[in-house]
Amino acid sequence: MIALSQVVPRLADAHIRMLVSEEPAVLIEGPRGSGKSTVLHSIAAEHGVPVVNLDDLPTRAAILEGSVAPLLSPGLVVIDEFQHAPGVLSTVKQIVDSEGRPGRFLIAGSVSGRLLPTGTETLTGRVHRVTLLPLATGELLEASPRWLAKVLATEEPPSVRSEVDRDGVFELVAAGGYPGALFRPTPKLRDRWFASYLSTVADRDLPNLVDIRNPGAISRLYRLSAERTASIATMTELAQRLDIKPQTARSYLDLLDRCYLTHELPSWTVGVSARVGRKPKLHVTDTGLAASVLGLDATRLGRTTTGGSLLESFVVTELMKQATMIDQPLTLSHFRDRTGVEVDLVVERVDGSVIAVEIKSAATVSRTDGKGLRFLRDKLGDRLIAGVVFHTGPLTVQLDDRIWATPVSALWGGAAPKSEQGRPS
Repeated sequence: MIALSQVVPRLADAHIRMLVSEEPAVLIEGPRGSGKSTVLHSIAAEHGVPVVNLDDLPTRAAILEGSVAPLLSPGLVVIDEFQHAPGVLSTVKQIVDSEGRPGRFLIAGSVSGRLLPTGTETLTGRVHRVTLLPLATGELLEASPRWLAKVLATEEPPSVRSEVDRDGVFELVAAGGYPGALFRPTPKLRDRWFASYLSTVADRDLPNLVDIRNPGAISRLYRLSAERTASIATMTELAQRLDIKPQTARSYLDLLDRCYLTHELPSWTVGVSARVGRKPKLHVTDTGLAASVLGLDATRLGRTTTGGSLLESFVVTELMKQATMIDQPLTLSHFRDRTGVEVDLVVERVDGSVIAVEIKSAATVSRTDGKGLRFLRDKLGDRLIAGVVFHTGPLTVQLDDRIWATPVSALWGGAAPKSEQGRPS
């Protein structure tokens, strides 16, 4: 079983430290339990400053009563879980506007700013935002999760011989990336953590922020989202399953997105087909949480169609994590037209160049598995840098002009879990 024995370095650490040295304010957003507080406390300790933790009730009460003294320190001010007292952002704005120097604020929160009350200061133009999702697999294995950066630099995927077989890939899909779960040594303890986590977010955190009139619907909607991950979400179907109105299902799905439990991958509609679909694709953010909610272990995942869908979400989210640490604008989307041509992920740079990705759960691939990639290559011409089919086999091979097949484990350099850390060798 994949497990953690100690806190591991985050890919984002160096990036966030660089931003703190260069920007007046840095805001880390991401799901509860993703490791934001660990990063904050580490940086605060380096600067010799305290963390203003708004999850602490006395601290929160003092701030809400108007005591802003902890925010007025002349050095770096570190604020955790700001969403509990979003008014602090107005004080941050005033100080940033009056001083403008780098290294003034490092802030973290467990919900998207879109979930905060109307009128809350957004710090537009004054803060650099970073999304910190649960551990990338390369972080978990202490390997090198920089596949996307390498492809952007060299315009072809690195050749990899995987140390991870198909069963090992699904072990990683089932493990997910939440440190709190990965520190637990047995499946039973891990499932208990996941159940408590979902209940805390859906039944406590969200009702504290917004009015939810259907108790329990958020948790049930997450389960439905896990069942339908890597597919087009249909609000009518979700509403029928939950016995709520479609517009309520839409608003509740937005809440899951704003707590980073799910995300919707937009449709890519850049003029390559007159029949292109325009609906987003729904993905769970952490496949470990989703697999636990569905009662699926690694063995069962490898034998079900749901396992293939969770593998797609796993790869998409791994690439999202890598994209946030690349210092250039990237747009991630999916492609689907009404003739049945699909590409699971399209990564586009500002110059219009594209990396297209397909994900297959099979350990072998053939030229036909690159059908959608060839379609985009023929439509885009030189704009297509590379088309890549991720699979669960061992080797990187070229299938066609600018189209390759490569192991899922190439995302972190092909490394297998270390057996001495309680993981299969």
